[in-house]
Amino acid sequence: MKIILIGINHAGTSALRTLLAQNSGHEVTAYDRNTNISFLGCGIALVVGGSAKNINDLFYCSPVKLEKQGAKVRMNHDVIAVDTEKKKITVRNLETGAVFEDSYEKLIYAAGSWPIEIPGIPKEHSSYKNIEICKLFQHAIELVKKADDPSIKTVAVVGSGYIGVELAEAYQKKGKKVTLIDFEPRVLARYFDKEFTLSLEEDIVKAGITLALGQKVVDYKGENGSVTEIVTDKGSYQADLVIQCIGFKPNTELLPDAKKVKGGALIVDEFMRTSIPDIYAIGDAAAFYHAATETHQQVALATNAVKSGIVAASNINGNSAVKLSSVAGTNAICVFENRLAGTGLSEGMAARLGLDAAASFIEDNDRPEFMENYSKTRIKIVYDKKSLRLLGAQIGSYGNTNHTEVIYYLSLAIQQRLTLLDIAFTDVYFLPHFNKPFNFVLASIMKALGLDYYKN
Repeated sequence: MKIILIGINHAGTSALRTLLAQNSGHEVTAYDRNTNISFLGCGIALVVGGSAKNINDLFYCSPVKLEKQGAKVRMNHDVIAVDTEKKKITVRNLETGAVFEDSYEKLIYAAGSWPIEIPGIPKEHSSYKNIEICKLFQHAIELVKKADDPSIKTVAVVGSGYIGVELAEAYQKKGKKVTLIDFEPRVLARYFDKEFTLSLEEDIVKAGITLALGQKVVDYKGENGSVTEIVTDKGSYQADLVIQCIGFKPNTELLPDAKKVKGGALIVDEFMRTSIPDIYAIGDAAAFYHAATETHQQVALATNAVKSGIVAASNINGNSAVKLSSVAGTNAICVFENRLAGTGLSEGMAARLGLDAAASFIEDNDRPEFMENYSKTRIKIVYDKKSLRLLGAQIGSYGNTNHTEVIYYLSLAIQQRLTLLDIAFTDVYFLPHFNKPFNFVLASIMKALGLDYYKN
C-alpha cells in the first residue's frame, strides 16, 4: 500500500514506526518542512534552567533510523496542497524550490500545531529582536543561548500555562529578573483550581518573579531594533527578552473541507479517521473525543500524539482492536517544588461549560502521623451532581513524596464513566509506609458523600 505521512514529529514518528513494524511491505513516504524530528519540546525549560545538560538528549529518533526501518523520509519539504479527490499532494522542496506531486492510497495527517501570536501588536514592534516563541529545537537553541547571555537581565514570559510557568522558573534559576504575564487572573487557570494555584503563586513570588495577572499585552517598545519593554493594559515592564507562549493553533489549512472543531482541529473517530475517506489525523492536528466533556476537542499532549499515531497505523494495517475511544487530558507539572497533576475538568472549567458539577477538596498528610515522616497532599475531585460520575481530578504533592501518578487511575475512571461509588470501592492497599487507611482519594470521595471523617 502506498502511504503518505505529512509531519514527522511525535505523532508522525509513532505512526511510521508502527506502520512498518507491523507491515514492512508498505511504500511509505514522509514529508516534513523541518530539518529534525522527535524533539521533546517539554524538556526545553529543563535545558534553559540547567537541569538537563545536553539539549541533544531531547531527541529520541532520527530520519536515518526511520529510513533503516523502510520509510522514505523527506525533510525540508513543505506540503503546500492536498487534492483529496485525486489523492495527490503538492510538495515544495525548501532547499531547491522545486515543486512536485506525489500520490497516496492512505494519507496520515500529522502537521501538528504552531504557537499563537499575540493579537493587536503593531507589526513593526512584533518584529523586534529578542521576541521569541517556544516550540522547535531551533527555538530551544535560541532560548538556551539567551539564558546564558549576561546582557539579558530582564525576561518577560507571556502566558502562564505549563510552558510559561516552566520557562519563568528556568530563567529565574539563571539569575534573570522575570515577569510572568497572563490575561487570566491565576496561573495555570485552565488546568487547576485556586486550591492549587494560589499556593503556587505564593511560591512564584517568593522566588522573586513578578506576577502580572489579569493583564493583556498590547504593545512592545524597543531601541536599536531590540525589545526593551512590554506594555500591558495595566502597566509596563522592562524586558530584554520576551517569550510568547499563549497557546497553539492546529495546522489544518490543507484540509479545508474536513469536519473540524471551532479551534480548527480535525474531528477524528476512535481509529483516527477524519471525515474525508482514507485520511487520518493524529497529534495536535486532531480533535479527540473527550471523555469528560463528551465532545471532540484538541488536547495537544505528546502522550496523545504517540497513541494516536499507533492507532492510525494499526487501523491501516487492518487491526481494528487498537483504538483510542477517548482522552481525558491528563497532564502534570513540577515547578517551584509544587508537583501537580490533573485529568478531566477542573471545577472552573466545568462551570464555564455550564455543567451541573460539584467538587470535593481534601488537604491531608499522606501517611499516618505516627510515622516519622509524612508529607502534605492535596486532592480535588469534580463530579456530576446527579449521577456522581467523575469529571475531573487534581492532585498536589508537597514535600519529599510524589503522589501524582495516582492521577492515572482517576483518568481511567473518567474514560470508563465510573462514579464516585465505583472508585471508592476500588481494591487498594493500606500500608503505613505509603498511605492512610482512608487514603486521600477515598477521603475526598467520602467528603463528597457527606462522610467527612477528616474535619480538623
